[in-house]
Amino acid sequence: MPYQYLAYDDEGAETRGVLDVESEEAAERILWERDLTIADLKEVRKRLDLTHLFPTIFGPKPRDVILFSRQLATLIDSGVAITSALQLLAEHIANKALREALSEIEEDVRMGTSLSDAMSKHSIAFPRLYCRMVEVGERTGNFGVILRQLVTYMEKAQATATKIRGAMAYPVFVLLLALVVMFIIINVALPPMMGLFDEFGAELPWTTRLLIAVTSFLATYRVQIFVGIAAIVVAITWYTSRPTGRRTRDMLLLRLPILGKIIVQGTVAKFSRTMATLLQAGLPLTEVMELTKQTIDNIIIGEAIEHVRIETLQGRGMSEPLARIEIFPKLLPFMVRVGEETGMLDAHLATLSDFYEEEVDRAIKAMTSMMEPAMTIFVGLIVGFVAVSVIMPMYGLLGSIR
Repeated sequence: MPYQYLAYDDEGAETRGVLDVESEEAAERILWERDLTIADLKEVRKRLDLTHLFPTIFGPKPRDVILFSRQLATLIDSGVAITSALQLLAEHIANKALREALSEIEEDVRMGTSLSDAMSKHSIAFPRLYCRMVEVGERTGNFGVILRQLVTYMEKAQATATKIRGAMAYPVFVLLLALVVMFIIINVALPPMMGLFDEFGAELPWTTRLLIAVTSFLATYRVQIFVGIAAIVVAITWYTSRPTGRRTRDMLLLRLPILGKIIVQGTVAKFSRTMATLLQAGLPLTEVMELTKQTIDNIIIGEAIEHVRIETLQGRGMSEPLARIEIFPKLLPFMVRVGEETGMLDAHLATLSDFYEEEVDRAIKAMTSMMEPAMTIFVGLIVGFVAVSVIMPMYGLLGSIR
């Protein structure tokens, strides 16, 4: 928990700051070790803000962290001190959440905390994998090299995730567009024409009668329908926020005909890229697998990776456990086995990640090329049905006028 302090050094200079420690005694011990005289020390109760409540919307964006990492690597390679680099970058960061985090990190580093430990207090912006890589850079002295590896890794991971989200968003967008068109036709064009049809007693075809019945039902029970849909959305959101619900959702996603394959290939690409980056940084294989598992969003695949990690700890290697898991494509255990035998596992995993990133690109393009005409026909049929239902009675109306 954070403790805010006011202290003075031997020369009487005032020092303020915040320490994130387990207890007040631990905070006092740290300040005493720094030869500071404590004037005030109190616990700071964290308040929930929008950044913590909705990190995806209000928190630091991946592109902001990537830009910061690239600029920090450049400044460090140029010989700029870490505190000066952090202060300079914090002044030019557009994202408010990241700017505030960097200011706190700069203060902690200035007070003697390592950069990796300071960043670990801001897990929304800097996950454990990032902090561990920074720690390796601090320990080995290759800080700029490690940061550039992180930048490459994050750019690749973000690109793959963006493509997969785009593939999932396309059909949803088209369906919403079709619903908007139907809503406009039914609520703007249809009502005044219905009054005209009733006045002249025009005979309505079955398509128009069906459309009127649906429109009347929606108008009569719109409150109940809205409440029902809202209740279903809340129930699904609550269920998928629980471990059992998330597992069911992830399993269903993997079983989707085309999208499931894209998700697996994208996850394998991320898995391979993460492991290659961490191995190149010099981390041990068991820790690499633990950190890699934390980056996997799909619970089913995460459980499979955990199973492989346990068997690796037991001395069975990676390739054999991977080969027994049906989720993973056959190329993954083969490349891992070649990497284990040649002692170049990181290089083979990097090659594998490049391959599956290209496979994801091809699969998404193929799926989009198939979906575009199918969705166009689907939307055309819906809009055409509504349009015909509105236009056909016009001919009966003209006959009755004559």
